[in-house]
Amino acid sequence: MKAKNSKSREYNLVVASRVESVEKVEELTDKITKSLKFNDRARDSIAIAVTEAVNNAIIHGNKLDPNKSVYVDIIASDERIQITVRDEGDGFNPDDVPNPLAPENLLKESGRGIFILKSLMDEVTFDFSKGGTEVTMVKYKQGK
Repeated sequence: MKAKNSKSREYNLVVASRVESVEKVEELTDKITKSLKFNDRARDSIAIAVTEAVNNAIIHGNKLDPNKSVYVDIIASDERIQITVRDEGDGFNPDDVPNPLAPENLLKESGRGIFILKSLMDEVTFDFSKGGTEVTMVKYKQGK
């Protein structure tokens, strides 16, 4: 983990593709959101989104392969936090993910990750050009 001093601070973390690694990312994110004085509701939303994104990177992206890593980059400023999570998997097409709110999908145990991220964060984008899936999530302090 490293932080740069300027108007915005940047943090970088690389974790192994083990479910236990999620806790490290969540702890770092919690420290950052506390220092930025995000309110409790925003901090909870960020924590849930980060947990979901990192879990998906480990389980679905890297397929729990211990030889693959998950890369987390955080850019924090007084106005917002931007969190990017990248895996080393094969990627996927978000348009192929069924609508979790469709009646036939309501009781399924999976398929809600993208919906959760978009519900909790102000901006969510996907990039598949770097090998694997990269999801970037932004939460503004005052909402957007």
